[in-house]
Amino acid sequence: MANTAQLSPFAKPVRFRSEILPKFPALRIPAVPLLRRGISRGGITEITGPRSSGRMSVLLHILAQATARGEICAVVDTNDQFHPASAAAAGVKLARLVWVRCRGNTEHAMRAADLLLHAGGFGVVILDLCEVNRKVLNRIPLSYWHRFRRAIEQTPTVLLVCSSSAQTKGCWHHLQLQLQHPRWEGKPPFCLLQGLDIAGRSCKPVESAVQRLSLERTA
Repeated sequence: MANTAQLSPFAKPVRFRSEILPKFPALRIPAVPLLRRGISRGGITEITGPRSSGRMSVLLHILAQATARGEICAVVDTNDQFHPASAAAAGVKLARLVWVRCRGNTEHAMRAADLLLHAGGFGVVILDLCEVNRKVLNRIPLSYWHRFRRAIEQTPTVLLVCSSSAQTKGCWHHLQLQLQHPRWEGKPPFCLLQGLDIAGRSCKPVESAVQRLSLERTA
């Protein structure tokens, strides 16, 4: 007669752990350690900081990574501050970039971003709100951020919002940048800027961290 195995009443149940993988792989950003897991697709990422805090350098690096992968990207330039030559020097493939100049009209910038996100097909869409008056920013309807979030969820698109202070509601990542001090070469009055030391703080996800970023002068 065959022996039948019996489970001990004190045996612990076996639990199987399953991990839900994202639908689209994150966009890797190797030069920004705070974003070690990359930027999640289908959500809003916000980069804030004052002037000379490295905001544009981070944005150009993200664009360079995306366009190098063959993705089509867009820049909604509210105050016409985007510099194509600097972008090309940073590795951005300009042939894969749509540049929307809004001549300082914030309302046009928000509408342009809305049209681009609902059109689809973009890897990264940047909404540059830097140097926009705070009173104008406060008048942006909250419904815009809800529309933007709904437009890109379940898509591979990343919306990057850049401004001096936090504006979006419900962003997935929030990176705060702050200038520590510049690094000069030579003696006054003939000094050459060699680079900037930037402090970066990841406010979202919840695990907050502070790291030092170094921006070097390019030839």
